[in-house]
Amino acid sequence: MVAMDLRALRYFVYVAEARSFSKAALQLGVAQPALSRQIQKLEEELGLELILRAGRQLELTEAGLLLLERAHSLIRQVAQTADDVRAHGLRIRGTLTVGVSPTVSEAVGPGIVRECAARHPDVRLNFVEGVSAFIFKRLIDQELTLCLMHNPPRHQGVEIEPLYTEPMYLVGPGRKAAGHPPVRDAMRVERLPLILPHRTHGLRMLLERAMAEQMAEQTTEQGGRFEVAVQVDGYTTTKAFVAAGLGYTVLPFSSVRREVEQGQLSAVRLRKPKLSWTLSLAYRKDQRNARAVMALRDIIAAQVGVLQAEGKCHERPRATKRSDSAA
Repeated sequence: MVAMDLRALRYFVYVAEARSFSKAALQLGVAQPALSRQIQKLEEELGLELILRAGRQLELTEAGLLLLERAHSLIRQVAQTADDVRAHGLRIRGTLTVGVSPTVSEAVGPGIVRECAARHPDVRLNFVEGVSAFIFKRLIDQELTLCLMHNPPRHQGVEIEPLYTEPMYLVGPGRKAAGHPPVRDAMRVERLPLILPHRTHGLRMLLERAMAEQMAEQTTEQGGRFEVAVQVDGYTTTKAFVAAGLGYTVLPFSSVRREVEQGQLSAVRLRKPKLSWTLSLAYRKDQRNARAVMALRDIIAAQVGVLQAEGKCHERPRATKRSDSAA
């Protein structure tokens, strides 16, 4: 087996392209006799003549032409391998901007920041909170690095990784709230005063489609037979209005877990219509090989996994015993 010396191969490329030992020696900064010895050694190892020496003019043999063609590729591969190995040992740096849906930012945002700071202290994270349509557009416009959002639309330039599918809950006031009573299993969403976002909001469209499918013969121009008592596009305001007893809403349990545990809100899984949505990671396909982006992707996926493992997504709160006239 022939073991070609990389230095000799590099010297050969210089000589072959310059068609001159003296010119190649000058370019390499080595003595010409030393250069000639390296080429002669290479020819001896291969058992073939690579260069025809005819006075001052050099010509390549067929073997020499083939070696020159392959040598360029080999040298590039070696250089790339060295760069990859060096990069692997370097600390990840940079600024990444994450788009997050309001319904998940509170649940996973702090954990993402803590874990990223621990693993990659030279990475700076910026967060942009907004509804799914808003942050997805900013991702397409290259204003965001990646998004954590529900039900992202398909796009040829975006990689989408589903993380988990979460059931939706009917959310109501807590036991001590004035106004409407807490939610109960027997309640029907179409009989309740709802606090929902604008019709272009993903959650509103999801609910309207489900209602339309369930009661196609009773649908109205609203898209479903339910009452929107107050239209609110703000996630925090929606929860505040519900906690004040002004009505009910539909949200994933992870987004109201803390308020339910504190007694400010009540929640039961929505069964008619039965709704769920999928939390996904979305990032541009041209970023799939970016180390910092993939490192953050792994952290976010792990934090969502922790959320699931701790039962903060599918946990069912205790049903309230209070009677309800709206059932």
